[in-house]
Amino acid sequence: MVLMGSFLGSISEATHVSIAIVSYYYTVLVLIMALMMPLVPKALASINNTVIYLAATIAITVSLILISHITQIWMFFVIAVVIGVAISFMNFVPVGILIDNWFNEKIGLAIGICWAITSAFQGIMSPVLSVWIDSVGWQEALNTLAIIVGVLSIPCSFLIKFTPKLARSHALGEKHGEVADDEEVQISTKVILRSASFWIVTLLMCLLQFPAVLNQMFPTYVVAVGFKPTIGGFMVTAAMLFDIFLNPLVGITGDKFGAEKSSVGWMFVGLLSLGMLILATNVHSAGLAIAAAGLNDIIYVFLGTGITALAQSIFGARAFAKGFSLVGSFSFIIGAFAMPVNNLIAEKFGNFNAVYIFFGILVLISIGLIIFGGKNHFEDRSVD
Repeated sequence: MVLMGSFLGSISEATHVSIAIVSYYYTVLVLIMALMMPLVPKALASINNTVIYLAATIAITVSLILISHITQIWMFFVIAVVIGVAISFMNFVPVGILIDNWFNEKIGLAIGICWAITSAFQGIMSPVLSVWIDSVGWQEALNTLAIIVGVLSIPCSFLIKFTPKLARSHALGEKHGEVADDEEVQISTKVILRSASFWIVTLLMCLLQFPAVLNQMFPTYVVAVGFKPTIGGFMVTAAMLFDIFLNPLVGITGDKFGAEKSSVGWMFVGLLSLGMLILATNVHSAGLAIAAAGLNDIIYVFLGTGITALAQSIFGARAFAKGFSLVGSFSFIIGAFAMPVNNLIAEKFGNFNAVYIFFGILVLISIGLIIFGGKNHFEDRSVD
């Protein structure tokens, strides 16, 4: 999803439509994922995983190749639907559930390492793609990316199993009796939707969709406040670098101090970064803005590594898979419109400080929700 941003300008020129229209690619992806989320865990738990992941990885690889040959925008959006379905089996919700299935210890660290590797790959490929696009053209660059994606992902499709049971193995730190009992208990969707736990986690994920996309707004921000355009690139790079070590760090602190306590602490770090961005804007300090951009990445990281561990803690083992997938459906829909809302606020108020204050309010509300969620675990309620 992230790397496709390198090609949107070229696709805009090839299809003769504005970049704003082409950017709806992300909206299509997110909405498709929202529709898919309730179905993904059930499919992965009941259908041969090799078939699913093989089909998904091949679909993504072929889709990337096809994009390089499009001539009309509708073709791009049709391919986006296919990619959306395929990537639904690989985004942070099913990956979080998969890791939760395999790890009864060090879950946060496992999730953090997973996304740190992803961030490192994106951090390496983003500048490389820019060089390739300039040297061989966007179509050849996209074809090369497709080959890399296929070489890395298709072989892995034969190795991944959604649960230890499907692999005839055991989870790390598994207590056989307790886990077996949990697997036999099926929690109904109705019970989950009626629980306070579900609505707390859902509201939390919906609120954080808005500040989590700030990384994508840095190029617009630097132009608005009068920094050199290159500063926007440095801000994005800083966020990517912080992403690599923040992911495992968030996971480690969650394992050590508990998901709720560590989440509150990291949210205060997010507040600090927003204050730094406001100060950087007011004093016109590019260096401070770059440092703040790196630190601000914690909100983006939390919406992957942190929220997964927190949801696992609040939902508990029996309700996590179904509950978290349902939460994903709601939050992805909100996330599809986060960027337009943020841009509207910046436009209406004429400055980015209004956006940062808006984010600060959302983060403060999120802290309250985390604390409230810690007192409303799903397992502590009486199930009818």
